[in-house]
Amino acid sequence: MDDSTESRLDRGRAMYDEVYGDGAADRLLQSLSGLGSDLGRYGVEFNFGEIYARPGLDLKQRQIASIASLVNIGGCEPQLTGHINAGLNVGLTAAEIVEVIIHCVQYAGFPRAINALNVAKQVFERRGVA
Repeated sequence: MDDSTESRLDRGRAMYDEVYGDGAADRLLQSLSGLGSDLGRYGVEFNFGEIYARPGLDLKQRQIASIASLVNIGGCEPQLTGHINAGLNVGLTAAEIVEVIIHCVQYAGFPRAINALNVAKQVFERRGVA
């Protein structure tokens, strides 16, 4: 992989758009313009241009890991909302997402799992997913 900053950013934008939809990277970067512009660029470059672009896991597997991580951390409901949406975008079913959340209860505890399930229900309702 080309390690130049521009290449990582381009690779990150492409990967971010594949996960979140066309133009999503530009919308994210625009929302973090000004004081947050470096943070937004770092996130796209590193998280998506480096980590998501690595071989070894497909996008569904990466979203399972992301959802599980956010459930276990707790208090990350906005990010969890985004990753549940992304999971649906890359082909996870609602049932698979719910199973990931249920699996986390043994590590995260019931409060975090219940909060995550409520986030999932909101996403499913908004998207019309049964």
